[in-house]
Amino acid sequence: MPQITLEYTRHLADADWKAVALDIHAAAVEIAGAALSACKTRLIALDHVVIADDTPQTAMLACRIGLMPGRTSEQKIALSEKVLEILTAALPGTTGKVEVSAEVFELNETYRKATLG
Repeated sequence: MPQITLEYTRHLADADWKAVALDIHAAAVEIAGAALSACKTRLIALDHVVIADDTPQTAMLACRIGLMPGRTSEQKIALSEKVLEILTAALPGTTGKVEVSAEVFELNETYRKATLG
């Protein structure tokens, strides 16, 4: 926890996504009380995406953050708003339309984790 997935269309690949991930980790620690050592982000560049009418210059950037239960609605809302801020700040020179989203959700009782080594 947190389990973070950051997906972006390939033509946004020039952004410094590692720095963005580290900023999201810091926000999860500050706002949701996450342990930094537990933050994990998957950075996924998408080659095949259809957005709206499939206009080629439309881009997508989406972040989903799964947290263990126990956070308040206010914490989850504050984290999603902060992440949306972080994501939009990472795209200052982007041309064309970019759909940007952030979602914070609770992992359910089926979530399991093992740390080896």
